[in-house]
Amino acid sequence: MLIVEKTEELRGTVNAPPSKSYTHRAVICASLGDGISKIVNPLNSEDCLSSVNGCMSLGAMIDIESDTWIVEGNYNSPKTPDNVIDVKNSGTTLRILTGISSQIPKGYAILTGDESIRRRPMGPLLDALNQLGIEAFSSKMNGTAPVIVKGGKIENNVVRIRGDVSSQFITSLMMTLPFSQEDSEIVLTTPLKSAPYLDITIDVIERFGIKIIKDDEKYGKFLVYGNQRYKSCNYTVEGDYSSASYIIAAGVLINSKIIIKNLFKNSKQGDRRIVDILREMGADIKVKENRIIVEGPYHLEGISIDVKDIPDLVPTIAILGCFARGRTEIYNGEHVRFKECDRLHACAVELRKMGGEIREKPDGLVIEGVGKLKGTKLNTYGDHRLVMAFTVAGLLAEGKTVIEGEESVKVSFPDFISVMRSLGANLVVK
Repeated sequence: MLIVEKTEELRGTVNAPPSKSYTHRAVICASLGDGISKIVNPLNSEDCLSSVNGCMSLGAMIDIESDTWIVEGNYNSPKTPDNVIDVKNSGTTLRILTGISSQIPKGYAILTGDESIRRRPMGPLLDALNQLGIEAFSSKMNGTAPVIVKGGKIENNVVRIRGDVSSQFITSLMMTLPFSQEDSEIVLTTPLKSAPYLDITIDVIERFGIKIIKDDEKYGKFLVYGNQRYKSCNYTVEGDYSSASYIIAAGVLINSKIIIKNLFKNSKQGDRRIVDILREMGADIKVKENRIIVEGPYHLEGISIDVKDIPDLVPTIAILGCFARGRTEIYNGEHVRFKECDRLHACAVELRKMGGEIREKPDGLVIEGVGKLKGTKLNTYGDHRLVMAFTVAGLLAEGKTVIEGEESVKVSFPDFISVMRSLGANLVVK
């Protein structure tokens, strides 16, 4: 468990961890490529290593012994796995490789993961693959993993899928449909949530030679050209705004001078909105071309925030709302309930233990700023983002905060505890 005590000051310069979203997509694209790719500055986390292992099961050769991963692709010919593909806790790996594994030459691919993964929805993606003529189904026949995918050719060129459960379903189709002999259309049947993740997908796969066109800014339809091939390339992974949000939030709330490097001003990551959100709340955060400077503390005012495209920021915003003056409202976040856990419910329950005033709604949270929290024992439901967000709360709380399940940070930010300690955070692992 992690013991967090009140911290009066944070100082220092740190690097943001590499982006999890970019690392997943880059290594999967490279694993399909015609030759050898180099992934520079990848995130060496448990989630991303799940993608590495899954790609190797499908025929790629990957050397991860250094800060640059060397990937020899399977030359656009995924191989039939010798064993079940275990994605552990990585929803991104499960969703993308379910699509990719449909292109094996014969037989079946079976994908599963931990208890959390086996509860997460897969039905819309399985239905979409079946529309394309691919046999794909849940072994439990309830739309959750384990999933079984039979290798086969893509037979239809229009697929309809809802956009409000997970953008990862659409990413999976985007990365699979280039194998079709014909051009394909992905048509969304409901408004899209988490749109920036599709911008990341398009950004990465274009570097590996794949062309996709979105119809307009509404993200209602995508054209994927057929008979394309993934090419090899050298790819450098940028820093992760989702993971950096915890450092930024701590700096905003505590007496600080923090420089966070490897965060790019024009990144396509939706979670760079954390800067705009905090500025709207009253924090004067400085943004340079490739770094962010935070000199707190700031007196924050509560605001209303649409989290449709930024679900991973919800735990961070919930903490900020507890310390802001007035009301902070998080809305348009029904899909936040389908992450590693129901993050809306978990934030409400656990932060109320600390003295927070939080009301849960079907699509969000209403947080009345209380200005202070008290230390207590918190459950993180095996969710890496809750561990990091609750750590920030603990740095400001009166007394000790005991956070269970701190090992889950390995999923996205393995060095989180050491990075926070380097800035002066009062943290002890027991």
